[in-house]
Amino acid sequence: MVDYHKKNVRREPSYRLFTAFPLSTPIRLHVVSIIRELDTLLEGVRWVPPENLHVTLRFIGDCEDAMIPDLVGAMQKAGKYLPLQLAVGGIGGFPSLGSARVIWVGAQDRTDGVEKVYNVLDEEADKCGFGREGRQFTPHITVGRARKRPVEIPQEIVERFREIKMALAADEIVLFESTLTSAGAEYKRIKGIGRETTE
Repeated sequence: MVDYHKKNVRREPSYRLFTAFPLSTPIRLHVVSIIRELDTLLEGVRWVPPENLHVTLRFIGDCEDAMIPDLVGAMQKAGKYLPLQLAVGGIGGFPSLGSARVIWVGAQDRTDGVEKVYNVLDEEADKCGFGREGRQFTPHITVGRARKRPVEIPQEIVERFREIKMALAADEIVLFESTLTSAGAEYKRIKGIGRETTE
């Protein structure tokens, strides 16, 4: 085991990583239209730029170069469940509608396919030393974050968006690097895995 506390020991390059389903152009435009409408209804929210929208799968965090092949291997295992059909629409908030720090658009899978993908990624991340997330997985697209204090999302707003949905063909898992800047997070695609790359 490398002791990074010793002097003159060079650390491996580290990246802040997560896995996600990318959005098709029609779905991205659909979600942007929801954001624009929500912006007129909710105050105190910092909205996610269109280019950063994605269906969150497993956030990994800081990862060294040497561990990336193991993560790609996990994506290949999860890729056997692709493609999936997700219904994108409806809104919600974490940790709750009454006190939301994160505002999201849903990405509902009417089978258990997306949960299987998540479980494989979560189990393999644990084997790589990142631990299990220990939470119930809710497929979603983060669209906004509370600027200062939590935001209340009234039930009438939830009802307003409940049935506005479009189908997303989720046929690729992508490993992204997230770089935090003063202007917000910037995402870079590292590797994509589709069903065809798992066979």
